[in-house]
Amino acid sequence: MALVAFLIAASASLVQAQATRTWVSGVGNDANPCSRTAPCKTFAGAISKTAEGGEIDVLDPGGFGSVTITKAMTIDGTHGAGFGSILNAGNVAGVTINITTGTFVNTAQVILRSLYFQAASQSPSGTGSSSNGINYVKGNRVFVNDCHFENQGNAGINANLASAGALFVRDCDFENTVSAIKGTTTVGPLFMDVTNISVHGNTNGVQYSSNASGTVTNSFFSRNIGGDSVDAGIGCIVNVTHCHFRSNSTAINAVAGSTIRVNENEFFDNTSALAGTASSLQSGGNNKLAGNGSSVTPTGPALTTQ
Repeated sequence: MALVAFLIAASASLVQAQATRTWVSGVGNDANPCSRTAPCKTFAGAISKTAEGGEIDVLDPGGFGSVTITKAMTIDGTHGAGFGSILNAGNVAGVTINITTGTFVNTAQVILRSLYFQAASQSPSGTGSSSNGINYVKGNRVFVNDCHFENQGNAGINANLASAGALFVRDCDFENTVSAIKGTTTVGPLFMDVTNISVHGNTNGVQYSSNASGTVTNSFFSRNIGGDSVDAGIGCIVNVTHCHFRSNSTAINAVAGSTIRVNENEFFDNTSALAGTASSLQSGGNNKLAGNGSSVTPTGPALTTQ
């Protein structure tokens, strides 16, 4: 009976140790309970004390370290007094999302908001590393809002899943990375909805491959040299609407077997505006092109305008 009582008490203590909302601070301590008045020092220190479906918030500026998320939750870098920075080195991702257990394992939602991801390498495009700001491995839905990505050697956001998933990226900017966003899944489907992002000074922008499809809207792509600002692989369907492409190597590249629909975009001074297979590109005839070195003329069913 004494053993049973001990186990019950220990279990109750563990539950109480996990709060719905926890806090981190640049002057915190991971030995703390991560409360508002006794915050933790790192995201990794706070996550074990945060309940499934809970939230970690940043109190004041600091570098809060890499973290692996294994349950539904929100991490908010906050604005104003807060500044949630993650400096990831080598091949370590700033945030890895890999949810394989838990009450919400099949419906798990992760929200990352107002975070600054920077790889330790300061060389162009993270040379010498294959780092990712966010490495999305498994989880039902991931929302990335108002985040900055810089110097990543592989991708700002790398969604490489062995199952179905959904990635929603909004109000983010990407600088000096090899690829801004990469999406692929061996089983699928993977849906990627990208809205209002700024992608400049990278090699590649948004890349869809292997069962990944979705949208890119209201976004700006400039000086992405040596790759494609938006591209789609075999079987991928991507809608690109209300975007501006300027001075890139290739603005949009649609390989044979993919479908990219372009609607009300602007293409100025790119080495190649529309590239790839003409039959993979569909246009409503309402895009503006000027000063580009070359461009494929879209064929196939035209988009109808309302």
